[in-house]
Amino acid sequence: MKRIILLILVLTSFMLNSQTKELVLNIHHNMDGVPVTDSLIGFNNLGNQFKFSRLQYYVDDIEVIYNQGDTFLYPETHLIDAMSEETTTLNLGSLDFNSISALRFAIGVGPDLNNLDPTLYPAAHPLAPKFPSMHWGWAAGYRFVCAEGLGGTSFNQTFEFHGLGNGNYAMQTIPTSGSLLGNDTMLLDIQADYAELIRNIPVSNGTISHGETGDAFQALKNFNNNVFKSADGNSALILQEEAWSHLSVHPNPSNGEVFINGVDGAELIVYNALGSVVHQSIVKESEPVVLKSSGIYICLVSNKGFTKTSKIVIR
Repeated sequence: MKRIILLILVLTSFMLNSQTKELVLNIHHNMDGVPVTDSLIGFNNLGNQFKFSRLQYYVDDIEVIYNQGDTFLYPETHLIDAMSEETTTLNLGSLDFNSISALRFAIGVGPDLNNLDPTLYPAAHPLAPKFPSMHWGWAAGYRFVCAEGLGGTSFNQTFEFHGLGNGNYAMQTIPTSGSLLGNDTMLLDIQADYAELIRNIPVSNGTISHGETGDAFQALKNFNNNVFKSADGNSALILQEEAWSHLSVHPNPSNGEVFINGVDGAELIVYNALGSVVHQSIVKESEPVVLKSSGIYICLVSNKGFTKTSKIVIR
């Protein structure tokens, strides 16, 4: 009964309480809670002290998850220079929504753009040639992250991590409800702690790693697992990301048949607007879910111990 009441409230909020607001993403560039600069001394989890001299990376495929499962896509790629400003602010656009539940993005340049010719872009574009270079070459594409600096007890050891490669491109999901600024702006504040970028990397000895493996790969892995948290204190959901990385519900809206793909064998329950169960099954990708009456439905998909809620519209 409690679940039914909750679903009714969710459906009501979808239809009655949504409002258009501007979405603003703020990435705060810190190290151990202090704005990162070239003079700030940090320590990683191995106890190695270090200072950054260069810290640049790409952010791509930004998505905002709202209204319990809908996705707002922001198509632009951005080059972040964490040493040049305390906070990077991105205006994502306007959205009619009731609630925000998560922010998704990738560090790097997506495979659809990674191996294109950088000279085709205007000079101010993030993917145009840069100095120092952010492009590795035709085969490998862009440097997803460039982290350089000095380590060792006397800061006499140079380290460089240039991570790249289509195989290392991965989305991360950070739960956040955002915070309202006035009546028309939703702030999505993400805290970056770049001491976590070199987690498990012995920078005290100095190391140069460029490419798709080794310490360059470890730096990218740290970006996807440890660097970012929301203002709510939530870090990336790696296990949940694996559970939903291939999930799709289509077509949506639909004329009565919906296919659930990417989670074959998951448990599926569909509720109508009154909170009644109208369909319950194990997902079979080749078989559609048939919903005969027009209206709004909520489907609950349980996969690998996690449950995801999505809205389905039947015309």
